[in-house]
This record gives sequence, structure tokens and C-alpha cells, in this order.
Amino acid sequence: MNTRRQPVGPALAWAAATGTAAVAIALSLPPLRALIEQGMAWHMVVQMPLLAAAGWLASRAVDSARSGPTRFNRFGLTGFMAVQCIAAYWMLPSAIDRAVVLPLVDAAKVASLFAAGWWLRNAFQLAPPAVQLFFAGTTLPMAVWLGSYLASTDLRLCNAYSLESQVNAGRGLVALALVAGIGWALHLRGWMAQRS
Repeated sequence: MNTRRQPVGPALAWAAATGTAAVAIALSLPPLRALIEQGMAWHMVVQMPLLAAAGWLASRAVDSARSGPTRFNRFGLTGFMAVQCIAAYWMLPSAIDRAVVLPLVDAAKVASLFAAGWWLRNAFQLAPPAVQLFFAGTTLPMAVWLGSYLASTDLRLCNAYSLESQVNAGRGLVALALVAGIGWALHLRGWMAQRS
């Protein structure tokens, strides 16, 4: 009788990816959809990062960066550029409005942000620290600037949300960008410690 056990790591990664994706997608479906329809922070600061996290975890479960082809993603550059384009698009107020009122746009949001999370992990695995710094140094300040603007402007930028909801989302976006920056710095520190 074969008593060998399968590695726990991939199973846990799949469970985490599936659970995270289920929660993120549930926010686009009734009855939880009311949360992202009424609160911009639920949309931008909760659901969107969860979708990217689900893609990241799914990539980890498959470990595609090591086994897949890297010809079109040298040093993670293609992946980083794709992630930046997707992130920049879903930071546009008009894109957020369309995702609230149009189911097809919302489905595209779900798919594109999941893919962004997948590509982001692959890019980080392939990129040297200098490339990672360039990506983090352009994307995270963009998120901080947008969050600060959303939290401070008197203009209501999204038709689907109130000004108060916009302010909360802006503050949450700044906090999210700062946490992501700290997480990346700790990751880089651990990587450099292993190399030395």
C-alpha cells in the first residue's frame, strides 16, 4: 500500500487561491454585490486586491514562472507592463462606474485583475531587484497619488458613488499602497539575505 503523502504546499496554495477567488467573485454577485454598488472602498480596496491576490495564489499553486516559457517575459518586463496597464485602467473613475452598472465590464474586471495577479507573481520571480524597484517605484506612488486625490478633492469623480464613499476609498487606497510597499521591501530584504 502506498503511504506517500502529497506535498502540502500546492494543496494549501490551491485552497487559498480558490477561497480568495470565491470571496472576490461573490462580491460581484447578489446579495454581496450591494456592497460594491454602495461602497467605493469595497470595490477598489477590497474586491480588486482580492482578485489580484487570487491570481497570485493560483500562479503559486501552479508555479508557472519556473515551468512555463519566459521568452516573452524576460526579466518580468512584459508581465510588469501588463499589470501596470490593467491597474491604471481600473483606477479610472469611468472604468469603475462601468463595472458597477454593466455586468460584462464587471466580468472583464474580474478576469483582467485575476490575470494581473498571476502575471505579477511571475514577473517578480523573473525580475532582478532593479526592475522590481522600477515597477514598485512607479505603480505604488501612482496609487498613493490617486488615493490622496480621491480623499481630498471636493469633486465627485464617480457617478456611482457618493463623495463620502470616494473619500473612504481614497484613504483605503493610500493605506493599501503603503502596505504593499512595506511587503515588497520585506520580500526584497529576505531575498537579499538569502543571496548573501
